Amino acid sequence: MAGLALRDMQERSDSFYRFSVKCDRLMNMKIEAAARKAGVSATTFVQRHFETIVDEPADDSGFSADVFARQHGVSVHAARLWNVMRRDADPAGVVSGGLREFASAARVSAGHGSDYMAELLGAGLVSIVVRPASRNPGSYRLAKVS
Repeated sequence: MAGLALRDMQERSDSFYRFSVKCDRLMNMKIEAAARKAGVSATTFVQRHFETIVDEPADDSGFSADVFARQHGVSVHAARLWNVMRRDADPAGVVSGGLREFASAARVSAGHGSDYMAELLGAGLVSIVVRPASRNPGSYRLAKVS
């Protein structure tokens, strides 16, 4: 019962579920070899792949908002916003525009666009070049990410 008293849902033991998978010896050897090559345990290797089974498919440029969000510690909505900005950015990584337009193109709530932008700013994925004003769009520099 002590586990239910934890405030953070991530710390509660009842907020996790276990799944079991079966594989033959050959598959097990392949997983262990791939895990060694990746420098992680077989359990971590399988967990990382398990986390991707419900991801949205990547777009035509190979961008996956789910993968980007996990890699950079932002929400999927913030990742979508970053991707729209990336597509419109010049070769130096600078993009100008209104947050509402970016949010609309990213299929995220325009009302929460500033929250998603704050996530990107906090993660160091975007910096402000020209602060937006009432009728003037802002300019943003996108960090180069791999």
